[in-house]
Amino acid sequence: MIFEKRTERIFLAIFFVIALCIPLFLEENSFFVGKATTILILAVFVMSLDFLVGRVGLVTLGHALFYGLGGYLFVILTPEYEAVNFWIYAFYIMGLNALVALVIGAVVLRTSGIYFIMITLAISQMAYYYFFDSLEFGGNDGLFIFMKPETSIFGLSFLNLDNPTHFYYLALLAVLITVVAIKIILRSRFGRIVEASRLNPERTVALGYNIFAFRLISYVIGSTLAAYAGLLFALQYGYVNPQFMTWEMSGTALVMSILGGMGTIYGAILGTITYEGLQYFFEHMSKDWMLFMGGAIILMVLLLRKGLAGYLEKLLEK
Repeated sequence: MIFEKRTERIFLAIFFVIALCIPLFLEENSFFVGKATTILILAVFVMSLDFLVGRVGLVTLGHALFYGLGGYLFVILTPEYEAVNFWIYAFYIMGLNALVALVIGAVVLRTSGIYFIMITLAISQMAYYYFFDSLEFGGNDGLFIFMKPETSIFGLSFLNLDNPTHFYYLALLAVLITVVAIKIILRSRFGRIVEASRLNPERTVALGYNIFAFRLISYVIGSTLAAYAGLLFALQYGYVNPQFMTWEMSGTALVMSILGGMGTIYGAILGTITYEGLQYFFEHMSKDWMLFMGGAIILMVLLLRKGLAGYLEKLLEK
């Protein structure tokens, strides 16, 4: 069983049952359907970061580079006024992003600790300023997506991405695939070696494993998932701009992961929902919402040392 913890199984079962029903109750309110879709897409991004930080031990502030790259690659590769097949181009984009991550990972993984954090941050900011100053890619305004792709498989199409409800279910499918894929990886022999390299790298090397190769593959996996989330976000709102790549985006995802429970994977979903819910509440409560938001996050981090997932496990794993 890939979901070994009782808390994990209970949370995911409740989450997906509720998530499947949300559009049925909010179908008349496209704003809340869109907001829920954004939360699902961000959950995929945060899970990809949580995998790297919590399970591989690679703390990065440059993860948003791949999030933005997913959106930019779609606009660059596709015809401006032609609807392409979503699945084919998603495969192309994830493949190209994997190659980029392989090259970057081969460089940044030669460092560790604070040096790894700084070099990933530097590369992400370099990409940000490149797209920010590039007239070819729209500069600070970015690029617009005029035609959303079609989703047919063997001539059969079940999703119309111009329909907010259909797009919501595509994002929910992405969450399901991401959480299952990461859990399968972690439960495999590969995942156990990666875990060992995080907990005791010296002993793992002594056993004959090349931890650089395992970390590089993990870096590529996490970065590719981030690109898929960026592609979905760009398609939802119809544009991509350099703000996708800022270090603030990476930092916000890291906060969501910490709130949910670092390394739990499913906690990334919980942390994303909590963060976005708090932000929406405080934004509508006061013009000084950032002060209240910051205070709430600090309080939660102090009280919940293992995040929300850790608190749930304390209640349900007795």
